[in-house]
Amino acid sequence: MANYKAIHKMAKNLIFKICLCFVIFMSSVIYGAEPEDVTSPLIPDPINANWLFSGVVENENGENFGYFFQMQRENEHFHTTVALFDGQTKSAILLDESDAYIHDVAPYNWHVGRSFLRFNPINDSWIFGVKTKAKIGFNFKVDMLQGSTNTQVAQGLRPGVEFLVNQTGHLNGHIQIDKDSKEQFVTAKNAWFRQVWLTANEDKKQQFSGVLCRFNNGSGFYSVNTTESDALRGAVAGWQDAHGVSATMSQFINVNQAPEGPWHIRISSPNIHLVLNNFIKQNSMVAGFVSQGNEPGFCALSKNVFGMKLI
Repeated sequence: MANYKAIHKMAKNLIFKICLCFVIFMSSVIYGAEPEDVTSPLIPDPINANWLFSGVVENENGENFGYFFQMQRENEHFHTTVALFDGQTKSAILLDESDAYIHDVAPYNWHVGRSFLRFNPINDSWIFGVKTKAKIGFNFKVDMLQGSTNTQVAQGLRPGVEFLVNQTGHLNGHIQIDKDSKEQFVTAKNAWFRQVWLTANEDKKQQFSGVLCRFNNGSGFYSVNTTESDALRGAVAGWQDAHGVSATMSQFINVNQAPEGPWHIRISSPNIHLVLNNFIKQNSMVAGFVSQGNEPGFCALSKNVFGMKLI
């Protein structure tokens, strides 16, 4: 009888523990409890910020297209600069700029003229694109979960200004290059994602410039720099292969436009000289196709000014 009572007591305790675990589990489901996401690329309160995506995509016929998508926010003012390029003809298919004042700002779900940018926290992905009245444009989804094997963290550019550059995971989406054609499905191994934002009130505009280059084999490099006298680091650069593995490179990249027109990008280590012969200039952006040896690629150069007071 004593053994029966002991077994009965143990069974009751076991049932209680199982029920308790079930209640805790259901509570987390009902109330949406989620583990802390330490890798999220979101800025907590992006009142003054600049986002830039750039890379190369490929359609089912093996044709390449370069693109950049830039959105800048200053309080309630949003501005986008977007472009799509044909890798076969080296010409621009689409150039678009849009402005909007958004008073009721939803977090990371913005439509600015013909452009849109939103973040999906469920699968940690960005969705962005543009479509003109003639239905020319693109829409891309980039995965942030399967990006670089080297976790990128926010870095200080100067006091009150931080930045982050990530090589994303897989990209897929659609492009439409003229009003009479059908949408084309495109993919890419990765893309560049850069964000720069203010973390403190500033009495003056912030200036910074950068380079995002992506080659057709999936490798690429980036650079962010500032000429401000109080810069924490005057220039930051990095090179990653298609799998997100970093390679050593010089932190200083020389970018200039020759008197005859082409833009030149020079890196001392590794010794690389890229030339943008067929390029476009759109507001703060310069972009075009380049070649590194026998490997073609696409580069986007930016020179930005932003940063109204936070309040």
